[in-house]
Amino acid sequence: MPLTQEEIQEIRKQLSQQIQHLPQDKKSQAQQQIDSMSPEALESLLQQQKSKEPQKPLFRLIIDKEIPSKIIDENRFALAVLDIKPISKGHTIIIPKSPVEKGKDIPAQVFSLAKKIAKKLSLKLKSKSSEIQTEFKFGEIILNVIPIYEESLSINSPRTNPSDSDLDEIYRALRVIKKQKIQRIKLKKPAESKILKLNRRIP
Repeated sequence: MPLTQEEIQEIRKQLSQQIQHLPQDKKSQAQQQIDSMSPEALESLLQQQKSKEPQKPLFRLIIDKEIPSKIIDENRFALAVLDIKPISKGHTIIIPKSPVEKGKDIPAQVFSLAKKIAKKLSLKLKSKSSEIQTEFKFGEIILNVIPIYEESLSINSPRTNPSDSDLDEIYRALRVIKKQKIQRIKLKKPAESKILKLNRRIP
């Protein structure tokens, strides 16, 4: 049975929501593909999606490094990633490596990473202070580290749309560069050859 106009619009809407996490250029391309798909193609795609296993939540894809993100630091418990639609310059999200559904269950080490990032934002980007706020998003709790430069900000403040080059510049300023361990090779000193001393014979 062919899809109604309302069903077609609803499918396009659902597909558009699924591409919101993509970078702007890829999102535009994906949106053009969605808009140009015929009703038959949309119906076929819908059937394929229904038969697939449930898709991983966005933050799990970032943690598993299955989608590109600008990781600026991490510890055993969390990942610090630049927000691509920041509230202010350097806005960073801290994602627990194990999903957390309640704020009270966030490990202390996740907050430690957030505080470390706040200090780095002050040092590298000259922010006056930072707001560390929890947010329930995509079914789990994350932390937002929002740098404050002039007026006070919160998680509900308007977001910006920086260019890729602007984000890359901030990323280069904040990322942790892991030092490669230099292996030192110990050279053994050659054993000194012993000089054989002979008793002098007097004829």
